[in-house]
Amino acid sequence: MSNRFKDTLKKIRDDSTKRSVAGLAVRSEADLERSADTVRAFEFRESVEKVIEEFVENFQAEAESFVLTRGFFEGKYMLALRADEQLNDANGDVGGYFSRVMFLLDPHSEDGEFSIQCRRTVRNVDTETNTCSTAMTDEAKVELGAFIEKQFIDFAERYFAETELTAPASANS
Repeated sequence: MSNRFKDTLKKIRDDSTKRSVAGLAVRSEADLERSADTVRAFEFRESVEKVIEEFVENFQAEAESFVLTRGFFEGKYMLALRADEQLNDANGDVGGYFSRVMFLLDPHSEDGEFSIQCRRTVRNVDTETNTCSTAMTDEAKVELGAFIEKQFIDFAERYFAETELTAPASANS
């Protein structure tokens, strides 16, 4: 490498460092408060995520074919417990069926609000979508925990209910 190239890289790095230091000095108290609000919102979301994960573990103990996926959906952070199954219908035909319970977590750092939306699908049939919105407080975690539990119970009741797809083979004959 040439010395000229090394000197150019050093100058670019030094200029970048100077801009970063100058940028930090210019940040206002409002910028710092917004940053703190964002951090609090992410921490709150993570605490809600942990509650969902506990229910997921318990559900998977009863239905091992379900897997947890994470990602983003419609601009919101998503946790989805999902399974694909091959089942016989009333005519004995095999079909593919999809079930899921999906939570969309949406913290709003600017106003301290948090919303969670739950979408459920049981063997290719979408059920109602439910939403809970609340302030991001410790008390609200109890409310959100109860909402999450209800969504899992409603899903389990529908998923484990006997239908023509889940009835024993002798009942389908």
